[in-house]
Amino acid sequence: MCLETLGADEGRPYVEAAQPTHPTLLDVAHQVDAAFGVVNIPNAVWVDEDGRIVRPVEPAWPAPRQTGARSPLLDSGDARLVAIAEQAGQDRVVDGRPLRRRGARLGPERCRLALRARSGRGARPLRGPHHRRVHGGGALRAGAALRAAGRHDRAVEHFRAAHRLQPDNWTYKRQAWSLSGPDGPLKRFWQGPMEGRAWEYDSDWLADIEAAGAADYYRRTEL
Repeated sequence: MCLETLGADEGRPYVEAAQPTHPTLLDVAHQVDAAFGVVNIPNAVWVDEDGRIVRPVEPAWPAPRQTGARSPLLDSGDARLVAIAEQAGQDRVVDGRPLRRRGARLGPERCRLALRARSGRGARPLRGPHHRRVHGGGALRAGAALRAAGRHDRAVEHFRAAHRLQPDNWTYKRQAWSLSGPDGPLKRFWQGPMEGRAWEYDSDWLADIEAAGAADYYRRTEL
């Protein structure tokens, strides 16, 4: 799945680079965020053979992340991008493969992780319609529609509302911030104020991650 307000043309290069062997859902209004409680990416939801969600959304990568790999942002020569790369390097490394292997090996009836999710013990509950209405999903979708219609200033008003209503949702924040960055290949990484240009939001990636702590950028996945 690809969360991308700007549509298929913006998301296609990333999907093609990943070379998936399955269809990719493009979610321009971030409706999956609201429906399943996605607050950061990459995330995964467990679905059993009967189509039931047996474990709520959690961080998961399709392959192990490379520990110690050097970010190209460190060589950008820009102090902000270097700081972003340094903070990003401090988040927890999460590998979803052990979770999936264990669930596949034991099966849905014996898998301790799936059973815990079914019983509700220790599992984060899925979000319902009331949560979607109150916690920013509607504001985000309105902003996405206005942005698609070329009404950027009005879109920002709704994006800001989404951030206020659900301040822990990094996908809402990152999507909006990335639309206001400088032109060029690093626009999507900037996500914050620029010298000589007014910043449209009350928060930005670097300030928020420094306040929250990079180690907690992704919730710990329970193995």
